[in-house]
Amino acid sequence: MSAPVVQMTTEQLQSLIASVRLAAAAGGSSAATAAVQTKGSFTNCTSRFGGQRDHEAVEEFVTAIVTYKEIESISDEDALKGLSLLFYGLASTWWQGVRKEAKTWADAISLIREHFSPSKPAHQIYLEIFEDKQNDRTAIDTFVCQKRALLAQLPEGRHNEETELDLIYGLLNIKYRKVILRQDIKSFRELLEKGRIVELNNLEAEERQADSGRESKRTKRCTHCNYRGHTFEECRKRKPTKDSYN
Repeated sequence: MSAPVVQMTTEQLQSLIASVRLAAAAGGSSAATAAVQTKGSFTNCTSRFGGQRDHEAVEEFVTAIVTYKEIESISDEDALKGLSLLFYGLASTWWQGVRKEAKTWADAISLIREHFSPSKPAHQIYLEIFEDKQNDRTAIDTFVCQKRALLAQLPEGRHNEETELDLIYGLLNIKYRKVILRQDIKSFRELLEKGRIVELNNLEAEERQADSGRESKRTKRCTHCNYRGHTFEECRKRKPTKDSYN
């Protein structure tokens, strides 16, 4: 026996559709409310700062937390409240004493930079730039990166890229300057590209020289004892001993 068919009037169908729409809207509103109530924080941020007076370390920390704040959509107020979670050691002690001075998030960032990475006078930065030249062990990428980091601490707009190239080019190791002429490079990108080629070529030449030395050692044969690896002049067996004089 088939089940009875339930027929609905037009009014009943419209009422049912309206009820479903109302329920869906209420559910979406609850989800939106929950999303609004969920606040971002620095709880899961892995960046930490211990108070070292190092320009690069300070800028790395500031860049990391500013980026994290933006990604997690943390409000300025909540970021300011949670900043203490990211300090340890000396930095934590310092923050306890100055936190009342930070009225805004921007104030906090400025305080960090002013205390742990105060601006150096230009003449001191120039002294650090010209303090040392590139040695044989330092790769060109590392050397140029270090020098450009110092140049970045100068007042904005002090030098254009061409002038900065002039400053750094003269500090490069002679093995690069012999191959890369200053007039052939217009940017740091070109300098690094050509510098890497020089390094690869030098590495290949060193490997070939080492292989050649090993091959030469293998092919040497002593005409006195007939063993490989040394020559007649180097042969120990042909050298007289004390017993031969007795």
